[in-house]
Amino acid sequence: MAIRVSSVGSRTRSADICLEVTCSPQAVEAVAEILRELGSEGVGIDGLSWPVAGDDVAQAPQQRGPARVFTIVPQEGATAILRAVREQLRRRVVPVFGGAQAALREAPREDWVENYRRSVRPAPLVPGIVVAPPWASEGEIAAAGHGARVLWIEPGAAFGTGDHESTRTTLRAGLRVLRAGDDVIDLGCGTGILGAAALLEGAGSLRAYDLDLLAAEAARRTLRRNGLRGRVRHGALPLRARAADLVFANLSGSALRPLLPSLARAVRPGGHAVLGGVLRADETFATACAAAGLRVAFRETEGDWQALCCMRP
Repeated sequence: MAIRVSSVGSRTRSADICLEVTCSPQAVEAVAEILRELGSEGVGIDGLSWPVAGDDVAQAPQQRGPARVFTIVPQEGATAILRAVREQLRRRVVPVFGGAQAALREAPREDWVENYRRSVRPAPLVPGIVVAPPWASEGEIAAAGHGARVLWIEPGAAFGTGDHESTRTTLRAGLRVLRAGDDVIDLGCGTGILGAAALLEGAGSLRAYDLDLLAAEAARRTLRRNGLRGRVRHGALPLRARAADLVFANLSGSALRPLLPSLARAVRPGGHAVLGGVLRADETFATACAAAGLRVAFRETEGDWQALCCMRP
């Protein structure tokens, strides 16, 4: 049984109440959205796991039994919030909501932040680099990679802490072609982990972009925390962006396909684009790259994922 939790709050107070909705697996995302719309700062989903299928991570969860969507609410006003949730479940005419039940129960008295911190530990990112959260001890870092350089990443809402295969394969591919002084673009930068690692390995400059404001802010924090300099922009890659020596784009197969012509233009002739987050089973992506003017030089694979290193002739 897997659990997906965005921040469900910090320390649960004795006066807090857990509001939970038991529903079908197909309804969990819609129910979670209802809770967010009603002011929840964080929603947990218990009882599901998302398999990999098709072009990206499958939207349909594996389990067919009931799931539990929950959030922490203050005791004062909990009954009113429960009524509002039940009303939204009733009003939204969605077939998968059939049988959804909302209820209140006593919240566990836990420090969610501390529990989360205990679960995040330093780990090797690529040979010679260890990614570590700010609270890691020297002993933990040494155990993860004795003598390795440390890339400090604060886990949060943005993607990219080094624990996903797509991050590691994209970075490994990029570092194989990176040369000292290269100009690097990181598109969809998340925490900024790829661009920051490239700077650690000798890149001369970095331009990072993300459509998510929180991700752009996280990337700026990553650069500051590691004593690195780069430009981070909240937004899309400009149409007339200066071509770079190396472009990182760790997104997904479906997100990358329409961007391939723009990515090709963002790479100088003889430069490289490393495209990550593509399923290993996707045998047509290389053809789409070629159609956009990018020649696949090699791939890095791990688990179900591949990163394609493409050269612009």
